[in-house]
Order: sequence, then C-alpha cells, then structure tokens
Amino acid sequence: MKILFIGDYSNLHACLAAELRRRGHQATVVSDRCGYMATHSDIFIERKPGMAGGIKYLYKLFSLLPELKGYDAVQLINSNFLSLKPGKIKYFFDRIKGENGGTFLTLAGDDYYFVKACADAEMFRFSEFKTGNRLNEYCLENPGHMHGWISQENRKWSEYLYQEIDGAMSVLPEYDMAARGVLGDRLAFTNLPVDLSTLPFSPLDIEGKLRVFVGMRSGMETQKGTRILLETAQRLQREMPEKVEVERVSDVSLTEYLGRMRQSHLLLDQLYSYSPATNALQAMAMGVVAASGAQPEYYEYIGNPAERPIIELSPLDDDLQEHLRNYILDPSPLREMSRQGRALVEKHNDVRIVADKFIRHWEKMLGH
Repeated sequence: MKILFIGDYSNLHACLAAELRRRGHQATVVSDRCGYMATHSDIFIERKPGMAGGIKYLYKLFSLLPELKGYDAVQLINSNFLSLKPGKIKYFFDRIKGENGGTFLTLAGDDYYFVKACADAEMFRFSEFKTGNRLNEYCLENPGHMHGWISQENRKWSEYLYQEIDGAMSVLPEYDMAARGVLGDRLAFTNLPVDLSTLPFSPLDIEGKLRVFVGMRSGMETQKGTRILLETAQRLQREMPEKVEVERVSDVSLTEYLGRMRQSHLLLDQLYSYSPATNALQAMAMGVVAASGAQPEYYEYIGNPAERPIIELSPLDDDLQEHLRNYILDPSPLREMSRQGRALVEKHNDVRIVADKFIRHWEKMLGH
C-alpha cells in the first residue's frame, strides 16, 4: 500500500511509517518533526509565529499539494492536522480527500468530541480539564482553552470531518470512548505503537537512591499535571535525600530524552490520563516503572490482564505523596513491575501489532 501520514504527535506516525516501510509498503510522513523532539519527517513543514509565518506556511502547503495525491490511504493525526483555523483546514482536507483513496483520522490529542465529553463530566470521572465538575488548574489559568475546542466553529468542522472520513483509529481508550458513539464501526481501537527494537529492556537494578524522572513539555506542565507530580517528588526528595533523587527534563530531542530516562528507575508521567501514553510506554519497554494513568477502563480495553504493573496516578488520590512515598521506602516491588511492564508493552503496543490493526482497518474500510 501507499500511505500518506499528515501530522505527528510524539513519533506516533513516524513509528508506524517506519514499520510499514520494513514490510515493503510506501509511507510518507508530513510533519513538523514534533518540534523539539526532532522525530523523522519525510516532508518537513512548520508554522513560524506571526503573520509572515502564516503566509509562508500557506505558501508551503499550496506548493506541496501536487505531491500529496495518489495514495491508497491518508492518515491525519488529529482534526487539527494543520496549523490553521478550521475553515482553511477544511479546504486542504477536501483537496486531499478528492485526490487520494481513503481518508482516515488518528484519534490522538484533543478534538471537539473528546473535549466535549470532558467538559460534560459525565463519561469521565476526571480529565485534564475537570475533576468531577470542578475545573482543573490549567482551565482556570487558561479559560479560553476548553471553550475554544467546543466552540461552534470547531463543532461544525469536527462534525463535517467525522462524516467525511472513511474511518478512524483510536490510540487510547478515552479517545475511543468519546468518539465511538459518533463513528461506530468506522472506528478501530489500535493502542499506541512502540518500536521495541529501539528500546532494549534492562532489568531494574536499584542500588542506592531511587532515581525518579519527570519529563515536562513547556506550556503543558499544568495541563498534564506534571507540575504537581514534580513538586510532590521534590518534597519527597527534601524529606528523604538519602533515598531518592529527582531529575526534571524539559524540551529536548526524543533521542536525548530516552537516553536520560533510561538511567532512572521510576517515571512520573501524567496525572489526568485514564491510560499510559507514549512517554510511559517507552519507559516500560526499557524496564523503567511508570506511574501514570491506569484506570479500570484502560485494563478493560486491553483485556483485563492479571498483571497490572503501572503505578496508578489520579487526581482522585487522596494522598499522592504518601502513595509515592511507599515505593521510596520499599522499592522491592518495582523489580517485578519492571518485568511485567515490558511484557505488557510487548503484547499490546509492539509497533508490529499496532501496524497490523491499522492495515486491517484500512483494508476493511476500503473494501480490499
């Protein structure tokens, strides 16, 4: 098959494209290389700030259109797969849809339907927007963020896009839950892909201090809850400096990030997620224990395994600091959790398994 990926988040599409090429398919990734992460892109395109940046970005897109045709399937990373307002995105979507085989949407990150479900606070007990009916810190600091996603303009665009695509792939259970009622059988749950060949496993060896790793993306510290996690870990470090040390890493390339994370024992990932995302899964693949989203819905989606190697994080936890303190005082359970974490990723997130699911859904929806 000939596949065009437009946009990327945390190496998701680049990882899939590499696996497809290994199988003899033709795969092209158009992206901004995930910014500072510097992931692979076959056609690099990014929008610089300001009016001049917007004009140059539009010029680049128009000049690229002749190259973005003749593919069996086009996979869009999100409803905002271009750095444009919905009306302009719709123009390019219609052009791309008309000059290729099928058009598919990766449900990754925020979109109208997911944010609407979070805002309604009926489907989810908590989210990055609300805990129960209470707005989280990020929404209080950025009151326009949630409302922008569920604006009339974005609603109309999302309704149109969901109607016009041939199919969609959800990479986390919460995205699947929010969109299933709209997309029905056109939606397939795939899980996130991880290239295990680039992430060899090392058994966890805890000698001396427990090394805790917190990766942060500038501007998203409160949205993902990582600021709370970092502050909690730092308090524990001040309390028990002989037992724990905390490393904070922000805005570095993916290669450097993974190299530094590999030296740790425990990753503090996200506070407001139902599921472990790419950051946590990569850590688990290497043998680092992840503290992240691990709600019952996540385990239900992957078949309710007996082994549950993720330290569950949630804003509903009455005492997050005490929860983490227990692992510092007695880190012995982490060794087995490390092994189990690698096994979980091998079973559910190996890029070969996830790529199979994408291929099957393309073929099913295109009638191949």
